[in-house]
Amino acid sequence: MQAKLRLLGLLFVASTFVPAALAGHTHVPNSSWKLNVGASDFGTGPSMKADLYVIHTDSEKWLTFDDTTVDGDGKTWKISWSGPQDGSPRPIKGMPGATYSSKTADDSAHFAFPDGTTQDTTLIMSADKKKVTLSVDGKTKDGKSFHQALVYDRVK
Repeated sequence: MQAKLRLLGLLFVASTFVPAALAGHTHVPNSSWKLNVGASDFGTGPSMKADLYVIHTDSEKWLTFDDTTVDGDGKTWKISWSGPQDGSPRPIKGMPGATYSSKTADDSAHFAFPDGTTQDTTLIMSADKKKVTLSVDGKTKDGKSFHQALVYDRVK
C-alpha cells in the first residue's frame, strides 16, 4: 500500500505542475491541457501514459482544477484542487494527506505528499500559449532527487 501511495504521489507530483504554470501571470481559464508523452523527458522520475488537466478557475487570487492521470502501470487517478494563489498549502482531493500550493507572484508551485516526497516547479509557456514545458525538481522521502521536463499541449 505504501509503495502504491508513493508511486501515486510521484506521478501526481510529476504531472500536477500545469496548474501552477497557468496560475501566475499567464492565466488561461477554462482550458484543458494534455501531456505530450513523446515530447516529455521523465528522467529518473515516474512515467505516465496519459495526463489531462481541466482548469476551471484561474485568476490572480484563485485556482481550481481537475486532473486525470494514467500512471506507468495503467492505473487511473482522479484528483482536484481549489485554493488561493498566495502560497498557502491546501489539501488535494483524491489524495488524502497531500497538499498543493501555488503563488501568483512568481508562478511557483509546491507539493507535499503523504509519503514525504516534495516537489517544486518552474515553467516556460510558448508565445502562442498552446504549449507549456514544466521543469520539475523533486525529492523523494529518502532524499533522492529527480528532474523532469514535461510538455503539455493546450487542447481547448
